[in-house]
Amino acid sequence: MNTELLDNPIISNITNLRSRVNKLYIPKTKALLPLFEVLSNSIHAIFEKKDNLENFEGKILINLIRNGGEDALKVLDNIDKYPIKSFEIIDNGIGLNKDNFISFKEFDSEKKAIIGGKGIGRLVCLKLFSKMVIESTYEENGIYYDRNFEYKKSIKEGFDKYLNIVSTKDSSQTRIFLEQYDEEYQKKAPRDIIEIARQIITHFQLYFIEKIIPEIVIRNQNGEELNLSKLFKTDFESEILEDTFVIGDYEFKVYITKSYNSQSHKILYCAHERTVKDEGLSKYIEDLRYIIKDNDSILGYHYQVFVLSKFLDQRVNEERTNFHFSDEESEESDNDDITLANIRRHTLHKVEELLHDFLSKTRKEKVEQYIPIIQKEFPNYSSVIEYNRNKVEKIPAGLTSKELDIKLYEIESEWKLEVKKEGIKLLDEKKDITSLEDYKTLYSKFWSEFNEVGKTDLARYVIHRRAVIDLLDKLIKWDSNQSFYNEDILHSLFFPIKEDKGTVVHEKQNLWLLDERLTFNNLLASDRTFNQIKELDSKSSDRIDLIIRQEEIFDKATLFSEDKFPYESFTIVEFKKPYRNDYVFGDPKKDPVRQVRKYINEIIDKKIKINGRSIEAGKSSPFYCYIVADITSTLEYILREEIFTKTPDGLGYFRFYNSDELIYKAYIEVIPFEKVIKNAKERNKVLFDKLNLL
Repeated sequence: MNTELLDNPIISNITNLRSRVNKLYIPKTKALLPLFEVLSNSIHAIFEKKDNLENFEGKILINLIRNGGEDALKVLDNIDKYPIKSFEIIDNGIGLNKDNFISFKEFDSEKKAIIGGKGIGRLVCLKLFSKMVIESTYEENGIYYDRNFEYKKSIKEGFDKYLNIVSTKDSSQTRIFLEQYDEEYQKKAPRDIIEIARQIITHFQLYFIEKIIPEIVIRNQNGEELNLSKLFKTDFESEILEDTFVIGDYEFKVYITKSYNSQSHKILYCAHERTVKDEGLSKYIEDLRYIIKDNDSILGYHYQVFVLSKFLDQRVNEERTNFHFSDEESEESDNDDITLANIRRHTLHKVEELLHDFLSKTRKEKVEQYIPIIQKEFPNYSSVIEYNRNKVEKIPAGLTSKELDIKLYEIESEWKLEVKKEGIKLLDEKKDITSLEDYKTLYSKFWSEFNEVGKTDLARYVIHRRAVIDLLDKLIKWDSNQSFYNEDILHSLFFPIKEDKGTVVHEKQNLWLLDERLTFNNLLASDRTFNQIKELDSKSSDRIDLIIRQEEIFDKATLFSEDKFPYESFTIVEFKKPYRNDYVFGDPKKDPVRQVRKYINEIIDKKIKINGRSIEAGKSSPFYCYIVADITSTLEYILREEIFTKTPDGLGYFRFYNSDELIYKAYIEVIPFEKVIKNAKERNKVLFDKLNLL
């Protein structure tokens, strides 16, 4: 007889079992975790025995022990309403032999690591149950032995009532009794036998999918029982999606299942039917971000994508936490190089195929929800949607208007770059074209997209104009304090204050509000004193709102003409606060007409440089002046004194200053803000109508 096996000293590497158990955190939602840990050990014990015995059929029995009298529970028809207090798990695996017992006593044992275990299953059991009662029969050198003991945290090393003797049995098996649920976890544990069975299948689904699971039966005390393999076949198997792909010499299997317990959609890279590494699917497929609910179920689920291969089995590290191959592809990689990135790309392709119906429906519904927002707020993206539907469908759901704008802008930018590259490519290819038909074929698709890209830019500019008009309309009304916005804000809407032509980009000015021709003008200065304008040789400290020098649109042709250099025209714009009513006729500070005429005289008397050439602004230089101000009683008095004429619409005033006694020619128009808005809307009406910008 082997006396070593019959000795009773329990040597464990646990110095304080209670402390280790108390430090362990198990969420209340994981109330079945101890059962899963014991079942995992049973499955591995059966696998180990099957390696040594041909035609061996593994079996596991799970008995549910509930609160209540045992005799009464045996005869009740429906006992699922009674809480479960204990589990009994019986398997016909290899048993707790010497190697397995050593592994049981050790944390982080090498044997557990090899088969994917973490070595803390017994601590999990003691966290949720008062103790484990273990009775195991194993074979050693042709002789069967019993190893029985209780394992509980109340004892320093955990072992109590240890017994190791020769057995009267003639086969190996293990019985583990998880005794007395912790009350808090018991409240959260499922009671229904079918629900428990389904959670077991979900937890061990890879074993079921690969058809390597031993027979597992779960039984109530009244004799009601379920065979989990049969339940899997009827309730689970039909919902599992599967496919394969090949990289190099290796085949990879992809299984997609529904998990009602997982917190997210995941890709799970597996070795030996155990998950080694996982990553969220939403990083790669935006429409797999949220929980999914079927119409006929109140429960939601997440997709779990399992990836299996002999390649992964062979490359898993000893800790089963990662694989021995590269994560990312190098520039020299080809399609047959096996990297995580390559496996992921193939997997995602299969996910798109297997979940095509679901993803197509989800994406269509999502885009349909966005379409009204796009039509109302972002009509400039209509071509982006038409030509980039696949990309648009993959943007996230539930975006705010601002977030949607950013995502669509990103797609539009990529599209523009693609069209630009295509144009360069076509310019190279056209050298080899010899027939008109080939030329048309080559260019038809490119020009179609090229024109659509142009439309998006035009639409964006039209939308910008509408927004500017609406903002101006708001700024000339009362603010929350029943006062008007100051003229700096209004001024900046037309043109940024304290700027000159070297610091302002075209998109920041909105002079088209006054006159479309001003869009093409060159700015000298905005809200600066004359002596701050480097192109004016002036010592004056008077401040002017806007002074603009207009050159011919076709200035290159004119500049190169042998005729005399054309005279320039100047535009001056003066802004006044809405509804201001303290103007004084003839006052240099409070008479806007006198102010503008003084500005003209200052310009006439000084010199400016254009492209390095000095030029005089003299009597023949036309000046166009705009005074943007509301026609109040004090301003109207000034306009009458200056003999201004009402505009045809009756909203503004104008006058030509061109008498011989004057040293300049000027057209001065006084435009109230309401007229600026009205005129701008009328000029842009056709464009606004095209984009439904009401």
